[in-house]
Amino acid sequence: MGRRQNDPEASRFAPITLMCVAFFSCLLVYTVLFIVLNPHFSGFESLALMGRSSDADGGGECCRGIEKLELWGPAVKWGSEFKFNSSEECCEACKAMCTGNDGPCLCDSWVFCGNKEACGSKFGECWLKKQKDTLAPEQQEAGDSVIWTSGLIFGKGEGIVGLQTEYGTLHIKLFPDCAPHSVAYILELLPLHHCAGCQFYRAESRGQSWDSEGNHMKNVRLFLSSFNF
Repeated sequence: MGRRQNDPEASRFAPITLMCVAFFSCLLVYTVLFIVLNPHFSGFESLALMGRSSDADGGGECCRGIEKLELWGPAVKWGSEFKFNSSEECCEACKAMCTGNDGPCLCDSWVFCGNKEACGSKFGECWLKKQKDTLAPEQQEAGDSVIWTSGLIFGKGEGIVGLQTEYGTLHIKLFPDCAPHSVAYILELLPLHHCAGCQFYRAESRGQSWDSEGNHMKNVRLFLSSFNF
């Protein structure tokens, strides 16, 4: 019987097949050695940490206000009949009236009295209000003699301002429930319509590479930008 000739197609793909086998063999050996030499490594643990990191970056719900400030405006809930133990609960009550996807919130500002000695019979009063213009809230009084804590709530599509720069207009969503003092400062600047040389600072968090005592402070990055708007 004559000798059968080799299939030219099979011979052509033989080197590629050998290279693939060698590559996956090396990858398998590397993975085994990595796990053996790193006993603390756990793929599932790493995935869990990544998930927690994503949740942290997303941020949680905020409910903060400014002490010694009383906002005015028509009341949608009378504080004399609507009381809580903390300003956070008062803020949450206002947020509960601002859950719609469209249209303005039924409540966009809240006023709470949380100092037992100073408030007296008014302690715990939570006044929920509606501003005529959330970007220009009506202020009744502010200062050391004021016993109230007040805050703003911006619904979806509200509280968006524009910073006009030489590179174009930046549209920024304000979160007064998370950074009330910063938002109050920006709202003070809005009526000016221009702010040549205004400076805005942002300090980044210490990150996972820093310890709880705040070491390696030299790694803090401070961003400074100047805007005209």
